[in-house]
Amino acid sequence: MADASKLEKIIKEIDRAADNAVAKIKKETASYLRTELRKAEAQARQEISSAQFTALDKLNEQMNADLAAAERAQTQTLLQKRAEITDEVFSEARQRIEAFTESDKYPTFLYRSAERIRSAIGEGSVFYLRSADEAHFSALRDFCAEIRADKNIVLGGIRAENRDTGLTADDTLDARLEKQKEAFYENSGLSVTEQVERL
Repeated sequence: MADASKLEKIIKEIDRAADNAVAKIKKETASYLRTELRKAEAQARQEISSAQFTALDKLNEQMNADLAAAERAQTQTLLQKRAEITDEVFSEARQRIEAFTESDKYPTFLYRSAERIRSAIGEGSVFYLRSADEAHFSALRDFCAEIRADKNIVLGGIRAENRDTGLTADDTLDARLEKQKEAFYENSGLSVTEQVERL
């Protein structure tokens, strides 16, 4: 339970940092667009006369094209900033997770995870752990029929499958971090899809 609380604190820190960065970028983008619009409108008012309506239409078209280009450029900047924030935040999270797997709390985490998995998918399951966790295999044998090393598990935790029932469970730290990354994208306003749709 303490591990989940620690992970939640990490995620809250990640969300807070991302929210601040996103708010700043959005504010700068809005300010830039308002300034450019005011400049274009002022320029248009100065050039208006009865004989210049056609020129004004062309100016409006150019202004709209310029604003669209500015918005695309700001979106590119936002996407680049999003990548930087994400890399920084999740690099730090990864380091904290790696430190956790080296701590004396990690075996307890594995034991509780094994209990939850056995309850969820039943006995007779095959557990998969990273090869770096081989020292913990013997402590977990009572929860499963077999334990295997899995090179696809990088950070730690347990993935399992019950071949009799076809049920699977993934309580790896890799999956947990990936799930938090998806939530981070959705909740931070930094979704790639949202930004690309605006282009």
